[in-house]
Amino acid sequence: MSRLNYPGLILMLAGSLAGLVITLYNYFAPLTGVTGTFGAGLVIVACVLLTGAGALMFVSRHGVLLGILRSLSVLGAVLTALAGYFLHEWWLIAAMAIVLVGLVADMALPDNSHRRAYA
Repeated sequence: MSRLNYPGLILMLAGSLAGLVITLYNYFAPLTGVTGTFGAGLVIVACVLLTGAGALMFVSRHGVLLGILRSLSVLGAVLTALAGYFLHEWWLIAAMAIVLVGLVADMALPDNSHRRAYA
């Protein structure tokens, strides 16, 4: 059974994809202040990894893997928001706040999908 009925993961993926679009725009558009910088490139990688972690959480059934992905995603979102602060990219900080709200919502909902496999 997939986790498609969890709105927190959908919110997390939406925020990470929005962060990716924002960062790609800032990296490639002229006169954004961070065009072609190493920091903006690193944030692109971070947003891709957050999106990948969210996609893996959709199909994950194991509690340990899910816990690791959630922990790393929280860490990644906080550090990406910090990078957005250093780059003066306020929309990126807002996107990472959406990611964090989605992760908190996903963690707040009961998750019994890994128990169903043994029942």
